[in-house]
Amino acid sequence: MGAIGIWGNRIIFETSDRRLLTFSGMTQKVLGKYAKHSVIGQKDYPEFTGPGNRNISFKMLLDVSFGIKPREIMDSIEEAVENGEVNYLIVGGRMFGKNKYYISSVSEALNVVMGRGEIVQATLNVSMEEYK
Repeated sequence: MGAIGIWGNRIIFETSDRRLLTFSGMTQKVLGKYAKHSVIGQKDYPEFTGPGNRNISFKMLLDVSFGIKPREIMDSIEEAVENGEVNYLIVGGRMFGKNKYYISSVSEALNVVMGRGEIVQATLNVSMEEYK
């Protein structure tokens, strides 16, 4: 099994001949915080006040042909969102930032659903924000 990354024990990105759970299109936004001071007759004067919270987003394709159960993974991620769970995000042995992340939102597209409501394929759009 080839582990790609983890977010706590909730999401384990991995590739093997039996199971494939990865992400695509991962983006990271690193922000600075600025206070803006108004000056009459002039443009605002920005003042750096510190680092902002990092934001990360990615897509996950969940497909039963990859050896996973989409509904179980979706339920697990939904539970983490609704319970405010925070974990370190590690990809390729590298931790993103110095702090933990929470899942700020997840949107789910049910791509293929079979007769009795079994989800065969779904796409998740996951957004995370740094937690301090």
